[in-house]
Amino acid sequence: MIKLVVKDAKEFYKCIDAIGVLINEGLFTIDKEKFFLRATDPSQISLVDFVMPKGAFEEFIVDIGQESASKLSFGVNVSNLLQILSHANPDDKLSIEVKEGKPSILLEFIGRTKRSFTIPLIDVSDQQHPLPQIPFDVTVQVSPEQLISGIKDAALFSSHITLMVTGDKFILDTQSSKGKFKQEVEAGDIVISGGKARAMFPLDYLQNMIKNARSTITLKLKDDMPIEISYTIGSAAVRYYLAPRVDSE
Repeated sequence: MIKLVVKDAKEFYKCIDAIGVLINEGLFTIDKEKFFLRATDPSQISLVDFVMPKGAFEEFIVDIGQESASKLSFGVNVSNLLQILSHANPDDKLSIEVKEGKPSILLEFIGRTKRSFTIPLIDVSDQQHPLPQIPFDVTVQVSPEQLISGIKDAALFSSHITLMVTGDKFILDTQSSKGKFKQEVEAGDIVISGGKARAMFPLDYLQNMIKNARSTITLKLKDDMPIEISYTIGSAAVRYYLAPRVDSE
């Protein structure tokens, strides 16, 4: 049996939406310390790693039952889950309950009224997705406002964007037959550590990955290698990896 209670249902929606931007079905796992998910998108060019620690919940009940088991997992349609979570009121708590032997998950919004939703569990394969082991050359810490606005501007001209760090500047650059866009952010407005790096990535993936960010975004880069993007939503941590586009436009 699993029972989790989240104080802020709206914030939990943002957590699940950060997952739902990449996948439609997900296998969530819970052990004695955390609630988590790791999955790749259908195209296999990106990965999401989500962790919400025990301390983020008002209630955190995990009855594993079997002595040999150390965790419990359940599969859900993430799109359906998000549809329900979008109906949360600003002051609602959220209760999540999965009972052993029942093929469904019970979601309850607890506020001025108590509203209950039951959706079926689904079979999702338990695939092991190790995190990429990349010796990154550069780390950039940037505000979500700076990165979101820059990527939005770049989307006026292209479907891909080049991210560069050179000296004390973080540069967003794109061009096509429609025109060119370039944004430079200097150290002082952001934190840069390491040397230099340059890689190109699909804009739509980047836009989706950072749209729920409200805290500092950390980017890790290496020439023409996958990028690591991470930030927090409340007490939850979200991390993405996205493969580069190696050929130039």
